[in-house]
Amino acid sequence: MTTSHAGIQLAEEIRATAKVFQVPSAAETNARGTVKTLSAMRVLFGAIFLFDGILKWQLFATGQMQGVIDGQVYTPAWLTSNWVLFGTLVGLGETAGGLFLILGIFQRPAALWSALLMGFIWAFGGFGGFPSAIGASWNTAGYTDLGGDLMLSLVFVVLVFAPYAYGLAKAWKLRERFSGAGMRDRVLRALLT
Repeated sequence: MTTSHAGIQLAEEIRATAKVFQVPSAAETNARGTVKTLSAMRVLFGAIFLFDGILKWQLFATGQMQGVIDGQVYTPAWLTSNWVLFGTLVGLGETAGGLFLILGIFQRPAALWSALLMGFIWAFGGFGGFPSAIGASWNTAGYTDLGGDLMLSLVFVVLVFAPYAYGLAKAWKLRERFSGAGMRDRVLRALLT
């Protein structure tokens, strides 16, 4: 073995040893922690939304869905007369949105759909305090709660833009599979991950 080969081999061994003891920077650690936290948040709120969807099907099974929709103080006639359609759409939306958020595939469309759905529910519920089914209104002294529906909608808005660390999209390496610059790859990356 020549001296140059021995020097190159020694340099490679030093680099390999240094990689073992390399400590990630604080920025790298924080970035990884943020991605994992947002992914855990996606799974948690997906489970909450899936549970809400399952409860809608329970309301249908027990014959209470029409009463829930009709029970709102300011429910428009077109919503009351089409309670089966709207109850089914809400149940499907919550079930599918929660399932896709938990599984980590179609994350962005599911989060966007969930945010819009909760925004509509918040609006028809009385904007969290305007005259609503629970009788609270902006005129109630000391009433400051805008409502959980709005907050859940805002959480889903954050999840639309959140990176992912866990889920099927990560396991199946969908971002890497569709890493091209073409329109098809960009659309598939946006929809699937």
